[in-house]
Amino acid sequence: MKNTVLNPIKSSKTEVKFELQDEKQVIIHCAMACMPGFCVRIWKTTYLITEDGGKMPLVFWEGISLFPEWTNLYHTGMFHFTLIFSGLPTDCKVFSMVEEINEPGGFAVKNIVRNKKDVYKIQL
Repeated sequence: MKNTVLNPIKSSKTEVKFELQDEKQVIIHCAMACMPGFCVRIWKTTYLITEDGGKMPLVFWEGISLFPEWTNLYHTGMFHFTLIFSGLPTDCKVFSMVEEINEPGGFAVKNIVRNKKDVYKIQL
């Protein structure tokens, strides 16, 4: 939808114009084994990294806390959360998800084969 006109105030003649852009995103549904007492978090410095070293940033997360906060786990089994990243370049065929942090324990999944939907399920 391009150049949509809005009239936010009935008595106003002011027009607001905006343009929507087709935004590409990559959705990664993550699962990891857990038990009571575990704590997890994701850092904003988590990226999708292409074969040529390009980095797609994390733009949204659901079901997990962002550093410095922690998500406390109270169950045994699998813990699920979702990460959304900026879109990959069209020529990308394989990529990695890497949490670049200055302490041990960062998430890293390498050689994820790209699919047409850009929606993935990974186990950490």
